[in-house]
Amino acid sequence: MHFFKLFFFFALFFGLITPFSYSFFEKNEAGLEVFSFSRTFQSPRNMSLERSAGALPSTDPSIVQLNPAGLEIGEGKKNAVSVYWQTGAWADNQGIISYSRKLNAMTLQASYGWIRYGDIDGYDEFGNPTGQIHSPQSQLFTLTSSFPLTHFRFGSTVKLATDKLSGEVGDRTAIALAFDWGFSWLSTSTRYGFALTARDFGSMIRDYVDDSSNDSYAMAQTISIAAFLRPRTIPRLSLLMENSFPRYSQPTVSLGAEYILGKYIFLRAGFNRTWLDLSRDAKELFASNSRPSESYESRLFSVGAGFLHEIFSLDYSFSYLTQGLGLEHRFGLSFYF
Repeated sequence: MHFFKLFFFFALFFGLITPFSYSFFEKNEAGLEVFSFSRTFQSPRNMSLERSAGALPSTDPSIVQLNPAGLEIGEGKKNAVSVYWQTGAWADNQGIISYSRKLNAMTLQASYGWIRYGDIDGYDEFGNPTGQIHSPQSQLFTLTSSFPLTHFRFGSTVKLATDKLSGEVGDRTAIALAFDWGFSWLSTSTRYGFALTARDFGSMIRDYVDDSSNDSYAMAQTISIAAFLRPRTIPRLSLLMENSFPRYSQPTVSLGAEYILGKYIFLRAGFNRTWLDLSRDAKELFASNSRPSESYESRLFSVGAGFLHEIFSLDYSFSYLTQGLGLEHRFGLSFYF
């Protein structure tokens, strides 16, 4: 009964806060952010839980993409090296490499992420081939620090993102600078906790064209509130929830569940949807005509599994995309020493 009371409180809290998020989001500013690719640099664990695990500290180094305060290194270890790679509808060659180091109470991490979009034939303004091959790519460099306070954990990340579209004369690599902050609070029993994060608060500092002007656009600027709960009756199960409020797109709810099977195996599942899409889904249940087919989030749900040992971990996630866009697969390998 106590579990249902806590779960009801979490659901009511996140449900009531959502209408107020629209004061942060303005419809006429939709889609104005730049470098939204930075949100796609996620580990298999993050994506199998559909980015709902920001409140739960983790030894998965990619947790800093959700909440820099959540970064931990296993007991008795001081270093962590990880590599993640994904393939699917949006990127055939995308990954991230990171190195984490524990210094007394503080944990530091540096990472590098890349997206290769493949080779594209060039055409002029009349649609005629130019014979030039373009190789667009995006990159993300991050530096994170995380440390515990008396009752909280605090973390911050500095991000440098670059985006190259073509090699035409006058074109250049665009650059953006952004910051993340995160606060986490855990109960003394570690059965539940909350987190508040701010992600991608920054803007473009160099645009794509080398001309007299230098246009500057903001990044996603996302505020999120997350929570997790471990029921007393099922202590191996973690229930996760996050409400994210991007400045230039629709508020989104993410739900996840992680279950420890045996000693080393983790089973995971997650669901992700904007509140607007959820309202459309509800209307479809009570209307004879079907709702519009557009969707604000490309992924609908994900599942995954992980194997966590003292010195290494293996992770995999599978994501089902909306509107027949296909599938995504992510693979991860980490070492702790």
